[in-house]
Amino acid sequence: MQLITGIIMQNKSYTIKTTILLSVLLFMLSSYASESKQSFISQAGNLTYQGIYDQQLVHLKKGLWQGKPFQPGSASRPRVGLIKDFSFSGDLNQDGQPEQIVFLWESSGGSGTGVYMAVLIRHNGQWTNIATQFLGDRVQLQMGRVQQGKIELDIIQAGDKDPACCPTQHVLRSWSLKGTKLQEAPILDLGEISIKDLQGINWRLVKLNWQEQVPDSSTVTLQFKANKVSGFSACNRFTASVSDGKIPGNIKFGPITGTRKYCEQEVMELETRFLKALVNTRSFSFVNGHLTLEWQDDGAVSTLFFRPVK
Repeated sequence: MQLITGIIMQNKSYTIKTTILLSVLLFMLSSYASESKQSFISQAGNLTYQGIYDQQLVHLKKGLWQGKPFQPGSASRPRVGLIKDFSFSGDLNQDGQPEQIVFLWESSGGSGTGVYMAVLIRHNGQWTNIATQFLGDRVQLQMGRVQQGKIELDIIQAGDKDPACCPTQHVLRSWSLKGTKLQEAPILDLGEISIKDLQGINWRLVKLNWQEQVPDSSTVTLQFKANKVSGFSACNRFTASVSDGKIPGNIKFGPITGTRKYCEQEVMELETRFLKALVNTRSFSFVNGHLTLEWQDDGAVSTLFFRPVK
């Protein structure tokens, strides 16, 4: 009996140690991946890019390039910057090595902002831009990936009747890399944006507005299914009805119901702010792969930012 008990205790001890070791390894891998991503973004922000201007290369420094003023003494000048929070990778030329796909914005001083996609290839240990593609003026980047050696982008772009500021047309665009050229396939029109574009994805709140980050320790999520939305609001689970508005991109949330657990004050304050913003949300859009919900209340206007999570 003592022998059996000893074996059981040894097995329990082994299981606990194994669980701890696996947890440490997963944390280390996650930290390494995060540091690796940050290192790459830093490198991408200090590269030379082609294909934005006809006869001029753009040399980014810390993610930004500024040209000469259009007029002497004028503050208006061309600018190009790296979109740091949206990129992905995949093997485009079947050489067994992944290429990196990054995105840039360009402003020439007017109201428009051009969006470009750039392919980077690693050569002699250094990243080099080999192809660049103009995507459009003020297009919204919803989602991107490499599938079967091709770049695929879900983009919201202006339809025939849309003003340039407010695109509503959901399209799937794809490219193949041929040498140093990107060859685009026919565009697949997926129709006007609607809440259907939000379904099948777990969305996690990362910012309460353009400046205020949500702590990593706090969890606020959304899942859309048919005409319902549910999720976790920092302390409690919740559910509500949801529907499209009369204009593409408009959205309306119904009354919110949820559990009634009480958490620490900071958590409850976050939950209260989130639920108040959600019930007052009027429209949605996409910013560099993030879902944004624009809300209004008593004259205040702000935006919630969510990132997709697996």
